[in-house]
Amino acid sequence: MKLRGYREEDRGVVACLAAGALSGSIEGWQEHYDPEKNPRLDPERVYVIEEDGGIRATAAVLPLEVFVDGQPVAMGGVADVATHPAYRRRGYAGELMRAALGGMRERGVHLSMLHPFAHAFYRRYGWELATETISYRLKPTDLPASSEQKRVRAYRDGDLPRVMALLEGEASKRPLCVRRSEGWWRRLLVRRDTKVAVYEADGRVEGYVMYRYGEGRNMARALNISEVVAGSPGAREALVSFMAAFDPLRFEVSYSTPRGEPLHPFLPSSYVETRLNPEFMLRIVDVEGALKLLRRGLEAPLVLEVSDEVIPENAGEYTVGGGGVVRGVEAAERVSLDVRRLAQLYAGYLPAAARPQWVGVAQLREGSRTTGGFLPARRPVALPGGSFLERSGFGGGLLVPCSPLY
Repeated sequence: MKLRGYREEDRGVVACLAAGALSGSIEGWQEHYDPEKNPRLDPERVYVIEEDGGIRATAAVLPLEVFVDGQPVAMGGVADVATHPAYRRRGYAGELMRAALGGMRERGVHLSMLHPFAHAFYRRYGWELATETISYRLKPTDLPASSEQKRVRAYRDGDLPRVMALLEGEASKRPLCVRRSEGWWRRLLVRRDTKVAVYEADGRVEGYVMYRYGEGRNMARALNISEVVAGSPGAREALVSFMAAFDPLRFEVSYSTPRGEPLHPFLPSSYVETRLNPEFMLRIVDVEGALKLLRRGLEAPLVLEVSDEVIPENAGEYTVGGGGVVRGVEAAERVSLDVRRLAQLYAGYLPAAARPQWVGVAQLREGSRTTGGFLPARRPVALPGGSFLERSGFGGGLLVPCSPLY
């Protein structure tokens, strides 16, 4: 077995491998691995495993950005993990994950996210569940109508700068929300099945909804909401009313929100069909680097004793607070946890004040000044709907910052 970097001459073989192991056409995957047609892919961050002269498995790391405490930071999005069906359960995917982690550390990337095919597999390598969404399947009549809907109109080409600015401002308020580039936006908007409506008040675009039409489960057709961003209460009311305006005899509404921002409080009746879905997993690739990204402090220093079985360089003690992060013990109070629990706390998925037996954190005294002032208190925003890379293991759209509507 030989693990190596991707080469241009591998494109045809890797495209066939990905089409067979994942989904999509060989032609589509060939375009995906063409850097001129897919600027999101960095060929130097694509890995392959070769054996007996043939490529058996592949994985890629997408150079993305997420928001941490309002600032965009580098994040490695693990995607396109594929193994030929005849060569599975031989440790190839695990070798690819170790290579991906090593490559991210070499490049100074402290965080990694992925959308798993199996949570248990990626937990072995230090990723942990960090986001969830609530999926709603609604009748239009389940949603409230509002006179603010009169301010909703179809998207125009000239709206892009204002829509981008709106999303950037709202996404920066949410932990680990993936940043979207202009090129990413344009690729979304040229898709024939992607439709957008905006909320405009006094010349300002304060919200938008992105949606597609599809076949319904309970009705003939479905309004599939991939993304709602509302920057004001009026925008939220109007965009929810937009969904309510569809014919209830023909349409159902499919819509997902972050777990911490449910739609229930805004519905006339909360007795609606819902499902809680696990979404992205987070891996802290470099503990010290990731902790230094947090722009906050503690009243008194605290020692984090971190274990990491996959990246031994991460294991050890870190003192946080007092204006910085230092390696070593410089405080009396401590918390012991593994890197996966730290990821959940870092994302805000688990509250820092959670009971120790739930969080799996040792030596966390009730009422103590532990991590609550240092790690995020707000739940992360998941990206339902088509975000990173649709044909990889990494899917998701964006959500709904300002109300129940990444």
